[in-house]
Amino acid sequence: MSSASHQTFAATWARLSAVVVAMVLFLVLLVGLSGAHPAGAHVPGGSPDHLTACIAPVRAGDHPAGVMAHPERFDCRRPAADWGPGSYWIRLALPPVTTAPIAARQLRFVPLWQQDLAVSVRDSRGRVVTRRYGDADLSRAIDFGGALVIPLDSAGSRATDVLVRVDGALNASGLIGDPHLLDADTLHHDEVLAIAALAAFGGLGFGMLCYNLVLWLTIRERFQLTYCLSLLAMLTYVWASSGAMVQVFPDIAHTYRLATAYIMLGFASALSLQFITDFIEEDGLRSGLRRMARQFGIVYILAGLGVALAAPDWRHFADRLYALAYVPLPILLVSLTTIAWRRGSRSIRVLAVAWALPLLMALLRIAHALNVIEYGPLVQYALIIGMSFEAVLSSLAMSYRIKLITAERDRARADERAARQLANVDSLTGLLNRRALLEQLIAWRSPEPLRLLLVDIDRFKAVNDHHGHLVGDEVLRAVAEVLAIRADLNASVARLGGEEFALIGAAAELPEAVALGIIADIRSRPMAAGVRVTVSVGMAEGPVRGEDDWRELYRRADAALYQAKSDGRNRAVHAPTVQPAPANTAAA
Repeated sequence: MSSASHQTFAATWARLSAVVVAMVLFLVLLVGLSGAHPAGAHVPGGSPDHLTACIAPVRAGDHPAGVMAHPERFDCRRPAADWGPGSYWIRLALPPVTTAPIAARQLRFVPLWQQDLAVSVRDSRGRVVTRRYGDADLSRAIDFGGALVIPLDSAGSRATDVLVRVDGALNASGLIGDPHLLDADTLHHDEVLAIAALAAFGGLGFGMLCYNLVLWLTIRERFQLTYCLSLLAMLTYVWASSGAMVQVFPDIAHTYRLATAYIMLGFASALSLQFITDFIEEDGLRSGLRRMARQFGIVYILAGLGVALAAPDWRHFADRLYALAYVPLPILLVSLTTIAWRRGSRSIRVLAVAWALPLLMALLRIAHALNVIEYGPLVQYALIIGMSFEAVLSSLAMSYRIKLITAERDRARADERAARQLANVDSLTGLLNRRALLEQLIAWRSPEPLRLLLVDIDRFKAVNDHHGHLVGDEVLRAVAEVLAIRADLNASVARLGGEEFALIGAAAELPEAVALGIIADIRSRPMAAGVRVTVSVGMAEGPVRGEDDWRELYRRADAALYQAKSDGRNRAVHAPTVQPAPANTAAA
């Protein structure tokens, strides 16, 4: 590796290391702000409205009042996910109430994957009230944030014990999520916040989808289509994972809704990887890396389908595979970014900014799925936050990429025009060549007769023999300049080859006086090295509607030119006018 290449690599690696360190530090900060702790652990000094969950397996013959009478059965320190799938009692330790009267408290938590759920509340009078939620009932009971709200206190009594029973729990990363006690005002505030977040993301996503879809119909770049499809998958995921889906399908089972979210997240991940590989320039990544990224996307789709379609006994295992499949995702994204950056991709620098926060949010969700941190508001809304930033910044990144593509296309068109110009122009004189003149005439298809002037330099071979080809080239350029001035905008001028030139235009705008003026100008003009030359001109007129007409017109003008040469040169000769054939008349 050369010294310059080594320095470039070192600088790139230093920038990448700084980005990675910043990402890790920011993730640690997010975990701290979210109050995230190992799942199921007790949080000393934690928020007073956050409830500690103590767990006990369900035994045959259990009933809520009997279980409440034996608190020693519950384990408050063992993480919930360590218990594995099954049916469990969850005792939520309510904080003591020291003030009276008290505001009516609400229990709010996010139900995860289970078959049935029941909440039992014992009040200060010793009564136990149980609310049962089947798979379909649970969907109808959740709010817009995907959480279940249970009123605890009523007039004249307050709750003293709360038991949640989950049957057939998947328990991949917990039994219930983020149990909290809220008063009516706080609950209303949280619901408004959830609705606002979902509405903002939905409006933003739908607007971006429509805008970029219309833009794709115009520009037709593949990364635009994959972006739109990934955005559609993200919108569907958020719609399914929140309570919004229930507003449209109120009778859908809770597990079906979660299965839809698994599948859509898999599709969103796969299409996002496809978008990244489509977005990076062709030379920014090797084909093998693009193929590997797309294969990872297929894995995410299959993993989501696996969780949704797995038999109940295998669903826990399928969910663990699903979570583990996402562990390499940050490494893959950083690797693709690093390689594309090193290979000189300009687009990846903008895309790296767009995906920095979504990658951090994905790390947060991966940490929760692997039971490193517990469920909380930041974990709950991490993907919505990440997807929102990704939708906006990726759209801006696409604008930059389209700008680069437009610039490349403009350069390509300019190069094409330059190449076409070089192909159509005689390099020595700057006039049209024979082929370009013919194409122009055939495309013109003039409805009126055209006049062709063939101009040939007299005794040009002698000029080359006595003064050299450099002087001969200067003579050719000088003659071309005279012809261009005389033609002005009334005729096309071309060098047909050697010392032969042509002027052609409408007969009315190219009279014989032009030919005589050309002869006079060239005869009186001193050329290079004091050389003086004369020209002979052959003229003919006729229609040019195709190549055959051109050949006939040229033949007649060339015959007139030959006559001018034979008559002593330095003159113009007009070919006889061809009379049109008489029209056929009917026999008398």
